[in-house]
Amino acid sequence: MRAFSATLIFASVMLAGAPAHAQVGHQRAQCANQGGTYSREDQIRACTSVIQYGSVNAEGLAIAFNNRANAYRGQGELDRALADYDQAIALNPRYANAFNNRGITYRAQRNLTAAIADYDQAIALEPGFANVFNNRGSAYGDQGDHARAISDYDTAIRLNPQFANAYNNRGNAYRAQGQHDAAIRDYTQAIAINPDYAGAYNNRGKAYRAMGDMTRALADFDRAQTLDPDNPAFAAFGL
Repeated sequence: MRAFSATLIFASVMLAGAPAHAQVGHQRAQCANQGGTYSREDQIRACTSVIQYGSVNAEGLAIAFNNRANAYRGQGELDRALADYDQAIALNPRYANAFNNRGITYRAQRNLTAAIADYDQAIALEPGFANVFNNRGSAYGDQGDHARAISDYDTAIRLNPQFANAYNNRGNAYRAQGQHDAAIRDYTQAIAINPDYAGAYNNRGKAYRAMGDMTRALADFDRAQTLDPDNPAFAAFGL
């Protein structure tokens, strides 16, 4: 009888623990928010629970801080995002993605020096990280250093030949240098990779307009507006 009672107690403990374990798994899934399934508010709550629950190692905790920071950044809470990226990097100093994400946040605050420093660190940790080269190129472009920007976009495209955004961004850098033919080639390649890329149509329209080809420019502006009718920049025909 005593053995039977002990078995019942053990079974009860196991059953009680199962829902808690399932809940932790659900919170981790919400915190990761792959594919943007959950709202940012739900993601923040889930990441906070994962952080407070303490059931993950330092690397897992760093991921939770990084994911919560992404949600804060998506809401425009940049200072909170930076604080969480700082925590993620302190927990895992080799976390290239956290450096990249913190760089994105610094760039959003127009702190380009800090952004580039973080991109540099991310690249040092992960030299094949195409997104970081693209992001650093954009920061160099913001500084007016279009030659360095183009060099970084070149690398991003070499690492990922299907990187439509890098082609578009390199097109912007060429256009800023007055190299409109090269810009149009890059915008056209971005559109070939992603036929619904409204921004690339809009930018190609600007390049055609700069070359005096208003027929093609207006056709591209029209296409951009059709693809993204709620974007006021496209409604203004590239102005």
